[in-house]
Amino acid sequence: MIRLDDRLRCALDMLRGSAAVADIGSDHGKLTVALLLEGGCRRVIPGDISPDCLQKTREIIEQCGLQDKAETRLGSGLSILSPGECDAAAILGMGGELMVELLEDSKAVAEAMDKLVLQPMSGIEELRQWLYENNWHVMVDRLIPVGCRWYQLLSVKKEDRPDPRPEGFPSGCWLVGYRSFADRELGLKPYCREQLEKRRERLMKAAGTAGEEKLAREAGQLEQILKEMEGWN
Repeated sequence: MIRLDDRLRCALDMLRGSAAVADIGSDHGKLTVALLLEGGCRRVIPGDISPDCLQKTREIIEQCGLQDKAETRLGSGLSILSPGECDAAAILGMGGELMVELLEDSKAVAEAMDKLVLQPMSGIEELRQWLYENNWHVMVDRLIPVGCRWYQLLSVKKEDRPDPRPEGFPSGCWLVGYRSFADRELGLKPYCREQLEKRRERLMKAAGTAGEEKLAREAGQLEQILKEMEGWN
């Protein structure tokens, strides 16, 4: 069994049962192998823009004897695929703005899939806003702590209309997901508390600067979410 941290374990659970999965930015290949050994996937196409990272993926695939079920491909994002070739994809560990570029560049491939699992390292607001404005339905939205860091993972699917926003969720808020709010995601409350404290600390130093307005708006959004969650069990 491949050892996965909670971030990758969450991605695995979101992709479990998919027939053919593209592991975009496969790096060490652990998720590729876990999808085949544990996730019930029949085929995985790991891809990476780095030849060195793709070689690491090849090595772990060979060590596990999975060469007949995994086909490595060198290239950028979903450009390594044809529409309909995979029913799901994992795009993990990149910036949210880069994810938007990759999805824009390969619209036909992305929109033909049953799900995309996304885990941005930065640019979460840009990614969330783009998904909403381009009618990507958020099926699952998780907050996963690993060490001292929180990771946000989304499972999304293309639809023909935007998601309804849940009552009580702040208008124009992209810091966290409206789906995690609607589903009462366990990690949402501690994450919002942590983020609110950080913004309050930064606001004390940002008085009179260009960033003050944005920090104040975000703090207000987090306060509203936490107030709405006061009655949650």
